[in-house]
Amino acid sequence: MIRFTHWKGVDNSSLNFYNRCIPNKIIMTFASITDAATKSLQTRVAGKWFNADGTPKPNYIWKISDNTPKGDGGEQIVAGVFQQIYDKLYEGYRVDVKVVGGDKGDYDVIITVAELGITLKIEVKTATEDSNNKFQWNGLKKGIDYDYAVGIGVRPEDFVFAIQSRTYLEERLTTNMSRDVKGSYKWTSIKKDNVVSLTEENFIKRLEELDLA
Repeated sequence: MIRFTHWKGVDNSSLNFYNRCIPNKIIMTFASITDAATKSLQTRVAGKWFNADGTPKPNYIWKISDNTPKGDGGEQIVAGVFQQIYDKLYEGYRVDVKVVGGDKGDYDVIITVAELGITLKIEVKTATEDSNNKFQWNGLKKGIDYDYAVGIGVRPEDFVFAIQSRTYLEERLTTNMSRDVKGSYKWTSIKKDNVVSLTEENFIKRLEELDLA
C-alpha cells in the first residue's frame, strides 16, 4: 500500500487529483489508485462517449474497436442501406449487393441491377467522431477502381454519412495518412462534404443529387 501526504505550501502537482478528492492523508492500494483515475476519466469524457453515470453510450463499441472489424461494420451498413433503398427504387428488378472487402479488390461493395445495366462500385470508409466533431476517413487511394466513396461517421448515439465521387476525392485529397505512408490519403470531413444524419430520406436525397437514383 502507498501513503499519500499533502504538504501545505508545496505544489504537489502529481497529487492534485487526490488532494481534490480525498482527505490530506490516506492509505491507498494500487487497485484504488487505478479505479479512481478511471472514474475521473469517465467524468471527463461523459459528455461524449459516456453517460453522466459512467455507462457507455450505445455506439461506444465502435470507438474502441480495432480498424478491421470497424471497417467491416461500415461495409455491412452501406451494403444494407443500398439493398433496402435500391430494392424500393428498382422494384420488379433483381438488385444484387455484395460486400467484397478491400482485400479482394479496389472497392468494398458492388451493386448491380443487371437488367438495367447498372453497376456501382463503392469504397467504404468508417470513422468515429473526434474531439472537434469531425471525421477522418483514412486509406483512400488514387487511381484505383471504384465509382463513389461512402464515409460512415459514428457518433456516440447515431450515425452520419457522406458520399463523394472518385473524381471529387482525387482532386481534393492531398494529405497522406502519415509521413511514412505515401499514396494513402486521409479524407477529413468539411462542410462541403454534406455530412448528414444516416436516414433513408437523406440517403435517397444524396443519391438523387449524384444521379444515382
